Parts: sequence; structure tokens; C-alpha cells
Amino acid sequence: MPPSPPGDAPPSGDTWIELSLRLPAADAEIVADVLATLAPGGASVDAPFRNVEPERFGLELTGDEATVRAFFLAPLATAERRAVRRRLTALPLGVPLPRLRYSEVDESDWAEEWKRFYHPMRVGRLLVQPSWEEAGDAGPEDLVVTLDPGRAFGTGQHETTRLCLAALDRLVRPGDAVLDVGTGSGILALAAARLGAARVDALDTDPVAVAATRENAARNGLDNHIRVAGGSLGAAWPWEREARGAYDRVVMNIALVVVTELLPDAADALRPGGALVASGFLADAVPEVEAAVRAAGLGAVSSEFDGEWGVVTARA
Repeated sequence: MPPSPPGDAPPSGDTWIELSLRLPAADAEIVADVLATLAPGGASVDAPFRNVEPERFGLELTGDEATVRAFFLAPLATAERRAVRRRLTALPLGVPLPRLRYSEVDESDWAEEWKRFYHPMRVGRLLVQPSWEEAGDAGPEDLVVTLDPGRAFGTGQHETTRLCLAALDRLVRPGDAVLDVGTGSGILALAAARLGAARVDALDTDPVAVAATRENAARNGLDNHIRVAGGSLGAAWPWEREARGAYDRVVMNIALVVVTELLPDAADALRPGGALVASGFLADAVPEVEAAVRAAGLGAVSSEFDGEWGVVTARA
């Protein structure tokens, strides 16, 4: 998935200790990998990226330096900090290990900070807005989706999400059955329900996303229309009934390698005349996705673009 809000949030909790260090980009990944095994809150790399590797959601680290961050539960004793430094010093880095900086981070501070970047957005008939703002600009014809993504992907600000929202606005008809694979915050599932879908099934392998989607469905009064579960297509299908031929629309906004892997099952899940919406990949990868869509037996294949990103739609 593309990143959600700016920055990386520690898991739920009160106070965390953020460890940060700046070092050559060539050393950043190995340091982050080790810190990810030591820090309960995980680790991240902050550095310039460019979109060149669709399999990794189009991101490749560039530039000379990067900042690595990791989150530890507070308090972090001096002995534990020394142990972290010993572990990192033992790594085969290109330069001596730089100074490790520690600071306290309140999760609520992070949550409030990223909200500055998230504002109401219109896509077709849909108005996607933060749950903490009033719908002052909503008109009588607007289909309002109120969203608090939490730590799940999907605010609507990313190009792939906008592309999927626009496709759903065109394709979803009242009474449709819709499947959202890799639902993230649930934004696409919510949009489908607002557009008139009678039933929406939302899947994600991330428990954080499953929880966020359930909360957002309840927030919008759509929990009776949206069924949410951990899982995916194929062997990871969570419900007893078969997915084959059960849906009028299937939407997937996930990384290229996952899209292509799931395409045969997604095509099987469509009713005759049903439509697939697939995004989460760079524009350069669109011909590959179109070929995979046709190989899965779908037709009427078309594509659209938003900046460097693309969406492919097709019919069963």
C-alpha cells in the first residue's frame, strides 16, 4: 500500500521513545531492519524516494542520507540504550555509527500533527471529509463519506485512491454487490455503499485496517451494509460461501505484485457483465496489468492516469 498519513505512527499506547539517527542511505535499510526486530513500535526510513519499483509500490531510496526512526516503549533504560548501540555498532556499515538521538513521543501528538495534511476532497458525486471537520461545503446532492483512517492506508489524498473513487462513481449502480480487496481505512467500501451498493464485502490482511474499516462503517451508519473481515481472495477467503460469481464490482487498490497475483480470483468473483477496478501501481506498469487482466479472461479493458499512477478497469 502507499503510505497513509505523513510520518509513521507508533502503535497504540501512551508514551513512546523515538530513536532517530541520520546516516548514508546505503546503510539505512540494514539499520532499519535490525531496529525493526528490537523496537516494539517498528522502524521506518525517512529519505527522498523515486517511483521505479512497482513491486515495492514504486518506491526506491535515493539521495545521500536518510533518517532512520524506531519506537520503543517508555521508559527506555540506559542499559537498553547501550544494548541497542552495541547491536548497531556490530553491523557492517560504510561509516561509523552516528549519534543516536532519543526523544519522548506522545501518540496523541502524532495523531494531531498528521491531520494538518488531510482535508475534504471531492471526487465526482463523493465528498470525502475528515471526521473531525464539519461538512460545511456539503450540498444536497453530495454523497458524504466521513473518514478517520487512524493508522490504516486510505485518506483519499493518494492518486490511486482518487482514481479508484472516480471509477466507482462511474460504475457502481444501486443494488450492486461490491468486493473491496485490501480495504485499508475502508474508504472505497464506504464510497461503494454511499453510491448505492446493497452489499459491500471488505477484506484486508492487516488487523489495523480491519478495525479501522469497521469503525468508519459505524461512523457513517453503514455497518449494516458493509461486512469486514481479515483475509483476501483465494486460499485466504474468510467466509464459508464461495466468492465465484458473487459480485458486480471488485476493486483492488494494492501493490502491483499483489494485483497480478489476485487477478484470476478477482475475475472469477465477478458476475457476467461485472466490472473490475485495479490500482496501486505506477503508470508504467499499466500495460503489464492490462495484459494480466486479459489473460484472466476479462474484456473492455481501459486505463486512466493521475500523475505517475494508473488505474485499470475491465468487464467480465
